[in-house]
Amino acid sequence: MELSEGGVITIYKKKWSRQFLGFIAVTMRWPMLLLLSLGRFLKINCIFTVYPGSQRDVDGYFPKGLKWFLKPVASGKPFVAGVITTGNGLGRGLVLAVPNTVDQFRQDRELVGTIMKNLKLTRTLTGARTIAIAGQGPRFFRSHFPYEQPFVYGLKGRVFSVVETVERVTEKHGLRKEQTTVAILGVGEIGAAIISNLEEKGYRAVGIEIRIADGRVEIGREGMERLKGADLVVVQTPRGDDVVPYYGNLKDTAILIDDSHPRITVRPDDVKFYKVAIGRSGVEFKPPLPGYEKYWIPGCVQESMVVAESGKVDLSQEDFNRRSKELGFFAHLVDDR
Repeated sequence: MELSEGGVITIYKKKWSRQFLGFIAVTMRWPMLLLLSLGRFLKINCIFTVYPGSQRDVDGYFPKGLKWFLKPVASGKPFVAGVITTGNGLGRGLVLAVPNTVDQFRQDRELVGTIMKNLKLTRTLTGARTIAIAGQGPRFFRSHFPYEQPFVYGLKGRVFSVVETVERVTEKHGLRKEQTTVAILGVGEIGAAIISNLEEKGYRAVGIEIRIADGRVEIGREGMERLKGADLVVVQTPRGDDVVPYYGNLKDTAILIDDSHPRITVRPDDVKFYKVAIGRSGVEFKPPLPGYEKYWIPGCVQESMVVAESGKVDLSQEDFNRRSKELGFFAHLVDDR
């Protein structure tokens, strides 16, 4: 992985193919969808919908000089942004994108309804079995409308991604579960589920509550003590770089695990660092998602693949983890500093 001066990751620069596809897909949205409906032989199993988590993500899909035109035209209308290969004969995936933000999802019920309606239409046209939405999208969609099949919530996939990464990291570094304290920085619904699953596996898992003040993440006194004593710190903050001011509070032997979106872009110099990234032989995103390598699978997509291929939506977390491994999913140990 290349780094720019100052240690900032430059993976976001790999965007020309996305921008070209974004322009074509927005201006020719219906012809492309109709073409996909004629190509059901492609066996599209799942649809993954992304949205901008940062300005870099917007830049990743729209040419700079045309954003003023393309963003309003595409609002609420998912357009084709890529494909997911599988390499196992069990079906491919389709990547769609909308230019709308989490704040809009939170506030605009009509917009969410329009997006869900258009996603269901695309599913009908393509024959896909499941629909996944990135990041915090499912939580805000569910606050407006029932979030039922074919929509996949993605929580189990997110938990599997982090827990499997923690398992591989502790194994690599020879850490004993019962003596390893794993701190989740930013405890929401996902963080609580991760803590529960880690405790079931024998880890000492703790949560660190955060507060947003003037756009910054603040940690209370108890949280700071937990941060300083943690062997592994899993970052679940709204933006990965929210953790950067606290690098100096990590102990020298700490291991930082990034599960944020947008991801951490400023590298930690003095501690070990891994990015949560799930993989599976043959699975690639073409073109790659902004900030991702082509072979990294977001947890919400991983869950939609498991559901589409197994036909089961009511698995417990442990059963889901087991089934995921049976289907060949694994955690990359990505240190891309």
